[in-house]
Amino acid sequence: MKRQMFQRPTDLTTGPLTSTLLKLAWPVMLSNLFQTLYNFADRFWLGKDPSGVGIAAVQLSFPLVFLTISVAGGITVAGMALIAQYTGANREEEANLAAGQVLAFSAVLAIILAAIGFFVARPVISLMAPDLVLVRASTGYLQIIFLGAPLIFATFLFAALLNGTGDTVTPMLLMGISVVANIVLDPFFIFGWGPFPAWGIRGAAVATVLSRGLVALIGFYLLFSGRLGIHIRFSDLKPRWRLIRQIAAIGSMSSIGQTGTALGFTLLNGALASLGTAVINAFGVGTAYISIVLMPAMGLGQATASMVGQNLGANKPRRAWRAAWDGMLIASLILVVAAAIVIPFREEMIRFFINDPEVLEQVLGIGVRMLLLVGFAFPFMGVFQVVIGVYQGSGHTAYSMFFDLFRLWGLRIPLIYLLAYMLSWGANGVWWAMFWSNLGAALVCLGCFLTGNWTRRVIKSPPDHEELKLN
Repeated sequence: MKRQMFQRPTDLTTGPLTSTLLKLAWPVMLSNLFQTLYNFADRFWLGKDPSGVGIAAVQLSFPLVFLTISVAGGITVAGMALIAQYTGANREEEANLAAGQVLAFSAVLAIILAAIGFFVARPVISLMAPDLVLVRASTGYLQIIFLGAPLIFATFLFAALLNGTGDTVTPMLLMGISVVANIVLDPFFIFGWGPFPAWGIRGAAVATVLSRGLVALIGFYLLFSGRLGIHIRFSDLKPRWRLIRQIAAIGSMSSIGQTGTALGFTLLNGALASLGTAVINAFGVGTAYISIVLMPAMGLGQATASMVGQNLGANKPRRAWRAAWDGMLIASLILVVAAAIVIPFREEMIRFFINDPEVLEQVLGIGVRMLLLVGFAFPFMGVFQVVIGVYQGSGHTAYSMFFDLFRLWGLRIPLIYLLAYMLSWGANGVWWAMFWSNLGAALVCLGCFLTGNWTRRVIKSPPDHEELKLN
């Protein structure tokens, strides 16, 4: 007997495509903006911390936090793909079971990573920074973040599972609640307002864990109550090894891709630093604009993943093709408009960030050339983001992993060393490497997309009742 849910999953297998894609995408864009505000709030309050090392400690801790999030991201991609395809196939019981298995698997993984991260935080940070004060501050921050890793995992997982059902609004609303909670809690725990102790940078970590934990608790209630498109029961948490192996297979590829990207950008930052502080400053300003420009493309990539997943689950590959093409077209058009704004006004954009005349003189010319070349690559970046979404929604994450690693390790980093160092183009070589790597990666992933190798769904034919119980 099927469970009665208060709200059925959103059916993405019928109706108009373009308007549905946009309806799915805009909440994801806002969620990404909220995430940006999350980081901004921490840095704003820590910038006023009398210790003077708050922002530096968070920045130093970021690679380890990002690596942990990369592992979580892989599991959430697996959950989204399976939920989307089961939902599209109208197999609600199996969608609920898959959600339970993803939740149980990620909980165990989060606890393991939390324990490892807590104990390795200080040794790793000590290797990265010689300053004892900075090491202590970063270690205190990281250990609290790692202790809260299961709650942080839960927020990503909740969003992914609901995205698979076609619900991108609820995760956006909860992310908004979490951001507001973090902004409010930060000064209380950092500076010791009212009855709270002044914990400095550790207070920022506590505020992050508590605000994420609030969303996690609300999310757990919604998932187990059946008020949304997924209804998990405690029996769904009992291990089904066939599903767990499938989750691990799909999730591990995405995790490897994201982890490789994190390591690649660490190496990239080192290469840029060797070219001078002005280049790093220009890169920092440029990437601030790029992150904003890419929000629509990332939102459309996630929306396309949900559309592709459900339509492949419903055995409607033609509709999945149309959704993918629409996603690429819309993303490219939006980024063409973005390029038309950024390229003519790039000098004013650089000036907005830098007030010091001496620093501005060093950075302006470099930053203007960066935004010119990268601006011309914006449409290719849109295609790349949507095709990544296609392969994630279809569950063929080995390809999305390859695309991520190929763009960075196969093209960008080698081109930087060729153009910037071997040919002595300096910063211009870096910007040309970014242009060609975005163009080359877009062409490669588009070529793979055209083969249709992503149209085979990863869910199996419905098992009979006994097999579902035994597996």
